[in-house]
Amino acid sequence: MIKNWLVRGDTHGDFSWMTNGCLADYKPNETAIIILGDAGFNFYLNTNDDKKKKAVNDRGYRFYCVRGNHEARPTDIPGMQDIYDEDVKGWVYMEMKYSNIRYLHDYSDYCFGKYFTAVIGGAYSVDKWWRLNSAGIHDVKYNNPKKTGWFANEQLTKQELKEAAEKLSGLPYDFVMTHTCPISWQPTDLFLSAINQSEVDSSMELWMDKFKDHIKYVAWLFGHYHQDRLERPHVEMYYKDIESLDTIYERWLKYDETGELDWWLNKSPNFYMGE
Repeated sequence: MIKNWLVRGDTHGDFSWMTNGCLADYKPNETAIIILGDAGFNFYLNTNDDKKKKAVNDRGYRFYCVRGNHEARPTDIPGMQDIYDEDVKGWVYMEMKYSNIRYLHDYSDYCFGKYFTAVIGGAYSVDKWWRLNSAGIHDVKYNNPKKTGWFANEQLTKQELKEAAEKLSGLPYDFVMTHTCPISWQPTDLFLSAINQSEVDSSMELWMDKFKDHIKYVAWLFGHYHQDRLERPHVEMYYKDIESLDTIYERWLKYDETGELDWWLNKSPNFYMGE
């Protein structure tokens, strides 16, 4: 039985943090870790992925992965099965030989313990053309993700966004968990100076900006931008920090009651702009 629900941001295949003591208080068979995209399990699409999965799977912790942009869709992985997971009250993808690693559907709702949660995966890769050009590929029709590390179906399609809105809008959630975030919350101070932002496809972020106004939530958690901080009230960006859902949930209930936050929490320059 899972008693502890933890969350962190992008790992990109690096799981060395599992041995630095951050999980010392959590028994593997009682603990689930939610990764907010770019876990790095389905990136190389070869035996390197299998070695990584086996090493992590054998640690005994349960992993639930939101899909990011630098990884293949679970449905593109041979041997992946769609199963109903009683522990989260929803359908997930899983390879039987790595049963501790589970991939959340790109737009669905789950119960992580007592917390009703909406999940939305996918994002645009700002380094798309750098990856393709570095591999000598100039036409996305002939892209080989094993060679480039870029996946043509990284974002949700217009049809998928429409279905996500129909499925998830109008509901009250404890958490919303995504890889990217609404465009009005984007951490522009973290943008890479070498990237021409006019060439970035922000269609998912624009859609999320409308979607966020049609749901209620206690906390919205996202990754993608590689920093740990409070982006807005009730909105948190995760990277290397790992926290329990209980801690996050109680933080924002306390904030609503008192207006107080722990002094050591890192806040975005835009935090006081509000939600």
